[in-house]
Amino acid sequence: MKRIQYILFAICILSIWSCKPEKFAPIGEPQNVVKSIQGTWGLTKVTQIDQDANTKGFPYKQLDITAVYPYTDLVLAFQGDAEGNPSTFTINSGNSPQIAELTSGSWTVDDAKAPSIISLKNGEVTNSLSIGSYVSLKSGKLIIKKDKKLNGKVILSYQYEFTKK
Repeated sequence: MKRIQYILFAICILSIWSCKPEKFAPIGEPQNVVKSIQGTWGLTKVTQIDQDANTKGFPYKQLDITAVYPYTDLVLAFQGDAEGNPSTFTINSGNSPQIAELTSGSWTVDDAKAPSIISLKNGEVTNSLSIGSYVSLKSGKLIIKKDKKLNGKVILSYQYEFTKK
C-alpha cells in the first residue's frame, strides 16, 4: 500500500514539475486593415444568401450567382493618403449590376483599427458597404456584404468577393 502511495506521490510531483509555461514567438505587427483595403479590386465571385431560408433551416440557403450577370466587370479602387488614411474611391461597374449608387467620391471607415463599415460619400449621397473578413485581406481578397431589406427585415444578403489586382 505504501508503495502505491509513493508511486502516486512521485507521479504528482513529476506532473507539477513538468508544467512549465510555454514561450511563444512574437506574433508580429498588427494588420493595418485600412491600408490593406487600399488598392484596385476586381470582382471574382458573388454569392446570394437567402436569410429566410437560413432562419427556417431550409437546405438551399445560398447560391453562387457570379455567372448570372457580368459581375466580373466590376472594379473597385480605394486610394489612401501618404499616412495610409482613406481618401478617394472609384467604382467602375462596366456591364455588371451596381453595388452602390456612387461611382466616385471619398471613403471613410467606422473604426480605423477594426473597421466593419466602409462609407462611400459624394456630396450629400452616402452608401455603406460591410466588410466581411479581415483574414481574407492577407491573401489578397476583399469580402463585401450588402443586405436587401423588405419592411426593415433582411431577406437577401449578397457577398461580393474581390481579388486585388
